[in-house]
Amino acid sequence: MKANKYIGIMMLAVTMLTASSCTDYSDYNSVPSAGDQPSAGKTLWENISSDQQLTKFAALAQRSKFSEALNSPRFYTVWAPVDAAISDAEYNRLMASDSATIVKQFMQQHMTEYNYPVSSALESTMIVSLNSKHHPFTQDSFDGITYSAINIPAANGVMHKLNGLSEFYPNLYENIDNLLGCDKMKDYIQKYDEYYLDVNASVIGPLRDGKQTYLDSVMKKRNNVIREIMRADLEDEDSTFCMLVPNDQAWESAYAAINPCYNYIPKMDYMDLEKKTTIASATTATTAKADKTVETDGELQDSLTCRNIVSNLVFSNWYKGNQPLFGNGSYAPADTAYSTSGYHLTNMQPVLDHTTAINEMSNGITRTIDAFPFSSWETYNPIIEWSPSVRDYSDQIYTMKVTKLTTHNIPLDSLAGRDSLFSKVPEMIRQLILPKTSRFFSYVAVDDANVDGTTGKPEFNFALKGVRSATYHIYVVTVPGQVEEPLRVVKPYYLRFYLSWTDAANKQQYTILPNGAKSTYEMTTDNGESTASLTCLGDPGRVNVFDLGEFTFPACYYGLDAYPSLMMMHTKSYTSSANRQKYDQLMRVAGVYLIPKEYNDLWANSVNE
Repeated sequence: MKANKYIGIMMLAVTMLTASSCTDYSDYNSVPSAGDQPSAGKTLWENISSDQQLTKFAALAQRSKFSEALNSPRFYTVWAPVDAAISDAEYNRLMASDSATIVKQFMQQHMTEYNYPVSSALESTMIVSLNSKHHPFTQDSFDGITYSAINIPAANGVMHKLNGLSEFYPNLYENIDNLLGCDKMKDYIQKYDEYYLDVNASVIGPLRDGKQTYLDSVMKKRNNVIREIMRADLEDEDSTFCMLVPNDQAWESAYAAINPCYNYIPKMDYMDLEKKTTIASATTATTAKADKTVETDGELQDSLTCRNIVSNLVFSNWYKGNQPLFGNGSYAPADTAYSTSGYHLTNMQPVLDHTTAINEMSNGITRTIDAFPFSSWETYNPIIEWSPSVRDYSDQIYTMKVTKLTTHNIPLDSLAGRDSLFSKVPEMIRQLILPKTSRFFSYVAVDDANVDGTTGKPEFNFALKGVRSATYHIYVVTVPGQVEEPLRVVKPYYLRFYLSWTDAANKQQYTILPNGAKSTYEMTTDNGESTASLTCLGDPGRVNVFDLGEFTFPACYYGLDAYPSLMMMHTKSYTSSANRQKYDQLMRVAGVYLIPKEYNDLWANSVNE
């Protein structure tokens, strides 16, 4: 058994050069000095078939018809295990296998092209065998196995005899076919296997009717789940990955948790903010816009559920935060890991806790897990965020009765020593509006020239893209003028918030937030019920976080053109100059956040402890 080279610091072996020569090009096809050795005039196959220590090797070569390659003019180096090195059980298993298995797992495992003699000048190097596996090669051993004889020359190569068998390890892609107790994952991935013609490996034939033909067509297999969702080349023998493999229990529990977040309805009508002119016009279906039809048989829901299970199962060795997954104890599991699909995951301890087995592959390791180890808000049910500091908001926010919005980027240095501005902002929201990667605090505001001193009463309307059928806690962050102009007159906001959403029967609904509150605004519910008043009043002169409570969306919008929208408006009239002087007329918003309930509860509990 090989040393576990993929766990701990010994993983550096895979970073060595993949060039498979330990000699200059001039001696690739040169046989070491043979002296009077009679083997030098014979082919590798003739030497192997006549050697009484290599009867098992010869039988396997004949069984797989690889004896023809060993008898050809092509130049090889062979590391041949002697009979005593191959157990009867392993020999019988290989002899009972098909030719392709014998060639890949045994013959090619012990061979490479060109000349690799053993000498006192030989420096430790990494050999790439014919099956693309990597093997350490030194003066004393091949793949950690000592020699019983070295530098046996042949007309078409050189041979070394081994006292042991180089154990074949499948790569991570090959191993999917071998998974036991993980049938849910295996069946899902294998459903997307496809075969294609490898034109580089195929032998070109003549053109016929303008089409290229091939004398020898080499077909290879690829998988679009691995390529497009996991985004990992699991066949790459020059890379090192840790692949998490959920057993059937883990798959089923993950499926049950994720599936409800992608509850689509056959058709989705929604309020089209591009066509809406005022909030009052949103009460009829004339402003509704129909989204594309969604499959009603659950195929989309099932597909997205499975996609979310496998999205974060592969981690590359190059990223230091992934090292705990490879057993490197010098890194803390709490460090942020990074999956090949591009997700940052903040805690790997659950992965370690739920690992039931670790198995070595030729290009990494697998960890069998018995539970889905990731936080929902970091994977399948993320925070829904509108913020000018992190993305372009042009297609996510619309304003009424104003013609222009302005983005303000305030250097964080200019806010130093003014902590009172953010004293009302909870830590969870502070981390969102003051990202560590930015040097600015950003917000969007109504342009002063369009509103200040007029009777205009602007509205903000936010398109909330990507909402799942889940429960969210909704927050809106408003900004006072003092953030940018410390001497600006302090004025309070009087605001009201509405949520436009679609129910499970595809009927538009309008809810005043916090959920269940009433308003005197000129608007009625779909059943004609009148509304009573509600005003959200922030703390003047401070950044305010309006907590609009929890709301559960019955239908999923993810991937659709449709979206729910949050409407924000003033409750004070600005027709009088007295009100314009008394109340803040210029809306400024730093962010709108729909925090998944699980994450909000976790944060709230940590604050109360």
